[in-house]
Amino acid sequence: MTKTKIAIGIPVFQSFQPTVAFDYMRMFYSFGRRYPDYDFFLIPKIKLEQFRARNSIVESALKLGAKYLLFLDDDHVISWRDTYESSQYDFLQKLIDHKKDIVGALYFHRSGEYKPVLMKEFKDGKYTFFNDGDVKGGLQEVDVQGGGCMLIDMKIFDKILPPYFEPEQQTAGENFGTDIQLCRKAKAAGFKVWCDTSIAIGHIRSESEVVTPYNRNQFLALESIRSEQTEDWAIDAWLKEYNADVREYTGLSDEKIIENAFVYDDDADKKFGDYTDKREYYKNLGIEQLCRQAFYHSRQKVALEGLTLLNQFRRGRKYYGIDFGCGSGVIGYELLRRGYSVDFIDIDGAPSYEFLKWRVGKSEFKDRAGWKIGGPYEFALFLDVIEHLQDWKPQLDNIIGRIVEKGVLFTNYFANRDFKNVEHINMNHSAVMDFLISRHMVPKSEGIWIKDDNFMGPMNVETENKKK
Repeated sequence: MTKTKIAIGIPVFQSFQPTVAFDYMRMFYSFGRRYPDYDFFLIPKIKLEQFRARNSIVESALKLGAKYLLFLDDDHVISWRDTYESSQYDFLQKLIDHKKDIVGALYFHRSGEYKPVLMKEFKDGKYTFFNDGDVKGGLQEVDVQGGGCMLIDMKIFDKILPPYFEPEQQTAGENFGTDIQLCRKAKAAGFKVWCDTSIAIGHIRSESEVVTPYNRNQFLALESIRSEQTEDWAIDAWLKEYNADVREYTGLSDEKIIENAFVYDDDADKKFGDYTDKREYYKNLGIEQLCRQAFYHSRQKVALEGLTLLNQFRRGRKYYGIDFGCGSGVIGYELLRRGYSVDFIDIDGAPSYEFLKWRVGKSEFKDRAGWKIGGPYEFALFLDVIEHLQDWKPQLDNIIGRIVEKGVLFTNYFANRDFKNVEHINMNHSAVMDFLISRHMVPKSEGIWIKDDNFMGPMNVETENKKK
């Protein structure tokens, strides 16, 4: 008897969390024992851009002749109720038995309002996430099923033509995620989308926390407390001091700083293309550049991200690092204040950099600040900078060469999806990731890379096959 083929596609950012890896290994073992009528094919694809990984997975499933494609993400836990309970792995058979074109399971966002990752469409083509009251606890039709757990009948790809997924910023002029894209195309082709909301899976919140239906309200309450304690211009003592120094340096009120921040955005659109050498562009900016950075870093979401990054630095021995492309040096200066030694590197004459020099100069920390590339460094900050660099490769290579073994590079580059910003001239995430890996940098996460001279990078199977 010919067995039904099921492809399991997982877009992966370099590596699983240990919790996920343990859960998925048990799941695959369970599938092998509990599903004798099916042949399973695992298709993991390294992701930087979701659409490329998902397109590759669909193409592989089509070549295999799979009847079903089960999309899973690399940050979910299926058996979250009890570490040693395997009955939750029966979810796949339940989804198959529904005999739907697209059907998935329920899970929740791992931050923010912890809403169900299900969406409904308005008449104007916009989408909104479900509220708790929209969840029925059984099989229900939806407009968008979250791609983190989605079973697809491969027949839909007879009518949906490639590319099945597109860059998010280019999709119909809107910033639609890959799950929205596929569900839109399927519905336009006459198919329906469903979710069995009686099946709930966990969503990794951090290395030690999993968001589940039972604990998400605890996390939501914590976020509410943070929100109440966090104002746009008063996130924490370090940010208050930063904003006070910006006011002193510029002589402007908070209101005027915000006003100038928006002037900066307008000027960038008008002037950036006039400069072949972009360093000259930054040198000729006015005080609006500093105002723009002050406004940006004081936004609640960005400020909390800054605090999260600072929490990566443990108390104890004070390390020596570099803040490359530092601008006004919000994070780097705080590390300086906490006892670390930091080299600050940017373009002389740029307003934000001149402000940082002034700020360090009037502090008692100036003896630990450097203004030339030195090293060897135990950490390097590349925050809001790689996307701005014309010659990013030699500059990144220079700093990596100065990072010690097991030293850490911090960057928010791969989370940047602002393709419309005229200053973002380097948004080739794949090229930068490949370069980091070629220089023996190992990703602990999207934003944290560890130098390991024994690391050779993941094997590219397709390239190796071509060589043969």
